Amino acid sequence: MNSSSCSYFSGNNIYGDAVRETLQKLQKAGSQEDAAYILMQRIFPTTSAAILMRDGCWHKDHAISELGIYGTYLRNKDKVIMNNQSGYLMRTKVSSSDEGGVAAGFAVLDSVYLT
Repeated sequence: MNSSSCSYFSGNNIYGDAVRETLQKLQKAGSQEDAAYILMQRIFPTTSAAILMRDGCWHKDHAISELGIYGTYLRNKDKVIMNNQSGYLMRTKVSSSDEGGVAAGFAVLDSVYLT
């Protein structure tokens, strides 16, 4: 996958030494922007051989998949009106990419196949 045409979408995720560097830069600038970040432990999922397709072109690489489960939750004070599973989205991307957006061109939509 060629992400160079969509590189202006990158920068949403910060990894490794860049986390420390970014936080130090924000602290030095006196910025409150660090409150907009969520610090999480990075997960390294198992990679699989995959063929990815976008705009009629295919690319063979090692890939990882991510399953997102959507929910609907509605309440009125203490009364829960709705708490349902509302769908899912499976996306797959090359394992070397730190980004993962489908619309940004870093991942492709996929379907669930359980074995």
